[in-house]
Amino acid sequence: MKKGIYKAKNRYNEFLFAAKKISRKISEIDGVVGILATGGLGRGYCDDYSDLDLIVYADDDKARKIGKYIAVEVRYKEIGTDTPVESYQRALRHKSPSKYWDQLMRWDRENSQMLFDTDDRIKKLLKEKLVFPDREQKKLMEHHRQAADIHLMYDTEMWEKRGDMVNVSHALILGTQHLILWIYAKNKKFQPYLPKWLFYHMEDSSVPESKYFNIIKKPFVESIKTKANARGIRKELMDLCREIGLEFKFKNLEECFEYNEKRWDEASEKTKYYLSW
Repeated sequence: MKKGIYKAKNRYNEFLFAAKKISRKISEIDGVVGILATGGLGRGYCDDYSDLDLIVYADDDKARKIGKYIAVEVRYKEIGTDTPVESYQRALRHKSPSKYWDQLMRWDRENSQMLFDTDDRIKKLLKEKLVFPDREQKKLMEHHRQAADIHLMYDTEMWEKRGDMVNVSHALILGTQHLILWIYAKNKKFQPYLPKWLFYHMEDSSVPESKYFNIIKKPFVESIKTKANARGIRKELMDLCREIGLEFKFKNLEECFEYNEKRWDEASEKTKYYLSW
């Protein structure tokens, strides 16, 4: 389990003590199959801004009733608690990957700590579901490659020519987000919870490309007020893409326009008839 490196005081031991105490009581409820500590407890770091996140797995016919009393957000000794109840049978029934066992679900469960488990049922469940098939990896890498290509190659240059530095900066950020997610997919790292943890695998140095983090983080931390600023950061990012194997379809806008003109020249006579004016 990796420990996050942050400035605030790590209250991990305090949170773990509370989690174990609460879990012991919840585990006595008829129908509870297992309990996972997720969130900060799963990742080894809790501070004043953390919640106590527990996932309670229960038998399907009892999950709703148990959730009525357990799945509530309350405070335990100044610690906010979040204890959703999930059907064990439902989790077992859904294949992985799927809309249920999506990237975020698998990332969250992978970064969890077992507090209670009946007959190793949760252990077996996670072993079966925390998979990253090659076909899913290929699909994600292509999706993020295309998106990074559009934002870093096309959109940034387009907005610069329009003289809009706000959208140039925004395009650089969007392109870099997809660059990061491409790196995660390349290394078969599940996508983290994006509103909060985009840089998770970078900050934990759990991917080889973490050594390039000083380049990758520039669109998010540096002031981009001039064309020179934007061009410098964009060049570093595009050079990095080539170095790590993320290939763009075109080198620049001119090459893109030439490609489209060639496609028009090669189009059928009917296509030219219907789309000409």
